[in-house]
Amino acid sequence: MASPVGHGIIGLALARRFGIKSRIGLAAAALAASLPDADIIAGAIFHGDPWKLHRKGTHTLNFTLTAGALAGLAGLLAAESVDGERDLLLDALAGAVIIGSHIPLDRVPIPTLSRGPSLLGMSLGNWIVDAAIWSGLAWAIWPRSVEPDAAGATPSPMTS
Repeated sequence: MASPVGHGIIGLALARRFGIKSRIGLAAAALAASLPDADIIAGAIFHGDPWKLHRKGTHTLNFTLTAGALAGLAGLLAAESVDGERDLLLDALAGAVIIGSHIPLDRVPIPTLSRGPSLLGMSLGNWIVDAAIWSGLAWAIWPRSVEPDAAGATPSPMTS
């Protein structure tokens, strides 16, 4: 199971892969990838138990794909295009994939460590392992380009 940090890291990498480059768009993608976990906040507010509603309606394929497509169509997750026009279909697809990534990431078993203080039911050790695992996958997803910039210099793959 991924933590909100893991979901955000993967959402950021997927957004970049879809061509989202603005800081606001990348931040929106990182937050959107954790959107299904808003049920934790709702459970705490309405039931006094953050886990009462967790993994119910917000963790369905219908919710994630619809919310993602709407976020893309609304321009929250908009890819920059060469000709300056938005590709609404690509933006909707990007949003659906970014938020939809939450479901399979929650199904991946992560080793459980009981070291350190606990936050949201996970030990500090688990947060660190989670961030390391998903950072590795994000690195694999992140696009690498060696196209020359306007001055003709070739940037390093880590800066693209």
